[in-house]
Amino acid sequence: MLIKNLVDCWVYELETTKVDGETLKKWKYKLKKKLNVQQDINELDINQTGTIDYDKLKIRTDYTIDIEKGDGISLYELKIDNNGYALESPKYKVIASPKVGKTTTYTCEIYYGD
Repeated sequence: MLIKNLVDCWVYELETTKVDGETLKKWKYKLKKKLNVQQDINELDINQTGTIDYDKLKIRTDYTIDIEKGDGISLYELKIDNNGYALESPKYKVIASPKVGKTTTYTCEIYYGD
């Protein structure tokens, strides 16, 4: 991968806690890395209505990085409070992370919240 194609990505981990019977979800800052971000469009990205789904993003890397399914990814730095939690949700959420050879491809969807 060429260095000129790498983009700064901020990774956040979803933490859930129960307070007074209500589940609170917060995004905790995890790490920042330069990754290869692409929007691959092919016939597999066509949804049930026949339109192309532009909500998916594919992020590739040749290195072992601590990114897991369910983590949030932002292409810009989110504001963080004093405890390390983001004040807003990241734009993308990792839905799959298959590894082929030495390349890991993280498939992300736009995160609208739960």
